[in-house]
Amino acid sequence: MKDSKVIVVSGMGGSGKTTIVKELIKRYPNSKCLSFDDYDIDALPSAPAISTPIEIAVNQYDVSALLIDLKAAYGRYSYLFVDFPFGYKHKAIQEMVDKVIYVKTPLDICFARRLIRDFKGETTDNIQKMARHYLSFGRPIFIDYERFIIQDVDLVIDGALKSDENIEIIDTILP
Repeated sequence: MKDSKVIVVSGMGGSGKTTIVKELIKRYPNSKCLSFDDYDIDALPSAPAISTPIEIAVNQYDVSALLIDLKAAYGRYSYLFVDFPFGYKHKAIQEMVDKVIYVKTPLDICFARRLIRDFKGETTDNIQKMARHYLSFGRPIFIDYERFIIQDVDLVIDGALKSDENIEIIDTILP
């Protein structure tokens, strides 16, 4: 095999990126998934402060470990599906990317999914504290993030749809 198709799936936390990538792996034989979450990139000491504007922050994230794995997998698989929030915007990997799919999901759905996924067993006080923080601080950042990332993607899908409906839409742009 000579080349791989590198397909990035971007979106907010809780948008459904990981679910879509898992379904794509099932659908497309000889494919591999690489996920931003597996590298703890946002937990590295070099990660920008959350208040840093996304236009500046995006290229401050150290994605070198992800890039090493992406290059190692390139040519060994027909498709490399990358669960990566920054679409084409991160300069370190943009040249390798063939397509970016953005999972656009209403923020209330993202919030509810993250609440269910990330706050199991938390106290009511902790959940309320997180909700207040989201409303006063997080939500404006998420709106700005989406505005920036979505500018140059190849396909926007609706994260509120069932996965199989979105996979059918994605099939129309993948060779």
